[in-house]
Amino acid sequence: MFGVDNNVQTKIITHKYTFFLAVGIGLLVVLLVWTRPELQTELVESVPLHVSVTQVKMKDLQPDLWLGGTLRPAQRAELQFQVAGRILERLVEPGHQVEQGQPLLRLEEQDYQDRLTEARARWQQEKAAVKRDRKLLELAEKNRELQQAEVKRQQSLGHKSLASRAGLDASRQRLLQLEADEERLRHSVATAESRIAILQAALNRVERDWQRTTLKAPFAGTVNRVITEVGDDVTAKQVVLELMRVDQLDFYAEVSGETASQLSLGQVIEIKVAGQRQLFAAELIAIQKDPDPKTYTHAIRARFANPDVLPGTAVESRVLLKKVVSATVVPVAAVVHEEGKAYVFVVKDQVLQRRLIQLGPRQDDIQVVMGELQVDELIVSRNVAVLKDGLPVQY
Repeated sequence: MFGVDNNVQTKIITHKYTFFLAVGIGLLVVLLVWTRPELQTELVESVPLHVSVTQVKMKDLQPDLWLGGTLRPAQRAELQFQVAGRILERLVEPGHQVEQGQPLLRLEEQDYQDRLTEARARWQQEKAAVKRDRKLLELAEKNRELQQAEVKRQQSLGHKSLASRAGLDASRQRLLQLEADEERLRHSVATAESRIAILQAALNRVERDWQRTTLKAPFAGTVNRVITEVGDDVTAKQVVLELMRVDQLDFYAEVSGETASQLSLGQVIEIKVAGQRQLFAAELIAIQKDPDPKTYTHAIRARFANPDVLPGTAVESRVLLKKVVSATVVPVAAVVHEEGKAYVFVVKDQVLQRRLIQLGPRQDDIQVVMGELQVDELIVSRNVAVLKDGLPVQY
């Protein structure tokens, strides 16, 4: 019992100490809040941002544009035989330089040679037949004239005797037969030129087919590919060889409609080949007027003499656009682009005003602009990406 009482007294004493401690902490907190100093708000004046400025100017410009593109052969042809056959000879290989008209491939020609011989023989036979018919026509005319004389003689004998009437009838029948033979010969001679022309045309076709057994270069160039081998059977219109003309190259690029409208055929542009410092003059030879339906771009081609550059090389071209007179211009570095729009920052009473503009042509680091900009207005000339409308500045 004595031990239990001691424990109870200990707990009571502990609770008293805890209570007084909590009350003391609460009083201390109240005292600190009651005696805290009042906060003093200090307004710090913002320091204007230092910027570089320039004036909006007006000047004449010769805008230019650098275009990326590729080089293509000035002329390329996929050659085909116009007749079918078996490859007999392969006379060239890729990389060979050939002259116009030079043989490239040959087919077996015996069948075409036989057809040519047959067609020529028919043509010669017909010419001989026409010559014969002309001679026979002359004889037929003479026979007919003699028979006409005989009929007259028979008529002069009268019709008193049965023999006289029979002789006259026979003479008349003979005359009709001779006249029919003469007419057939006359028709044959009259149509002789047409028949000879038909056979001549057939002979010409067979002769051309025989000549087509040899594939010749349509222009001077370089063999790029030979697709067939000796012994291969090929059909008419089957591509067997690719020929390129690489002494001249075409620069190919695609441009916007706005750029295409400022170009003209015959205009000279400059070509820069990667890794070379020299610029090559090229003449603009083609401008596609109707844009590609997928990309809405216009293809252009410019041709120049090949400076030993391989087709397919990526190059750049400097194109001069139409001259701009009295244009409003700003530095390219003064333009900020945001969500597809262009702006400049005008400095008005030491405060920035963001001004919407439309971009025109560009020449080097000068940009033609359109919009509510006045000549001689001050604009921020660089480091414009971090600026905001209404920001105080100094310069």
